Amino acid sequence: MELKPYKTGTVVERYIKGILPIMLCVLLVYTSCRKDATTAPSTQTTTSSALNKQIALNLSKSLAGTFGGVNLQDGVNVSVADHLGPHHDCGCTNNPLCGFVTDSLVNYNATIGDTTIHTGGDLKFYFNCVNGKLSGYTAYDSLNTVKTTPASVSTYKVQQYYTIVALDSAKNFIGVNGTNDLHTSVTYTNGNASETGGAFYELSNLKIDVVNKDILSGTATFAAYGSNWNTKGTIVFLGNHQADFTSNGVTTHVTLTF
Repeated sequence: MELKPYKTGTVVERYIKGILPIMLCVLLVYTSCRKDATTAPSTQTTTSSALNKQIALNLSKSLAGTFGGVNLQDGVNVSVADHLGPHHDCGCTNNPLCGFVTDSLVNYNATIGDTTIHTGGDLKFYFNCVNGKLSGYTAYDSLNTVKTTPASVSTYKVQQYYTIVALDSAKNFIGVNGTNDLHTSVTYTNGNASETGGAFYELSNLKIDVVNKDILSGTATFAAYGSNWNTKGTIVFLGNHQADFTSNGVTTHVTLTF
């Protein structure tokens, strides 16, 4: 089955609009933070705290689908219409999602003024049911974007692998495990040094209130990097839109805008 072009455009255009300005902002913050890596301890603490806050912002936007792929705020009520492609339906229940598998290839090109954008990759969903009722799904998204301007070439790579399960009959609460991986680089045509940045998150037993858009509990580990620096740490989700991010021995209490 071929993807319907207008549906492909809808999904990928939403991805591109979110990722380009935000990922560049994340990259610049990561790169600027490296400059204080060898300064006094008090400055190191300030830098670690700033990094923790930026990583928190990065993660929040990733989980909400701003960088492309799955938006966990949707809970288990994912729209199949937005993820067309080759699929299989067991036909064993009256619920059209039960046993449904979709695998959509993405190939999108756009030109905006003197800027060209190409996005390629795939979106996969495996829907699960219990007693004929939707109970959750497994999702794998892998999208690559290249943005070319007269001044630079920017590449952005987003990969998500989640298992999502409904925790109550109304599907107001979901449990999430999985990984979220972001990488970006910018190469300048004027000979300036290229810049890189990104982060990898491994999520464990997240409990999410879909209605109030709040991560109530769960933990995560992360590994983030920029040009000439890297850091690792842990996240403890506390509910009420709060979380503790720890890296380089510094714990930062952060408000999440998931």
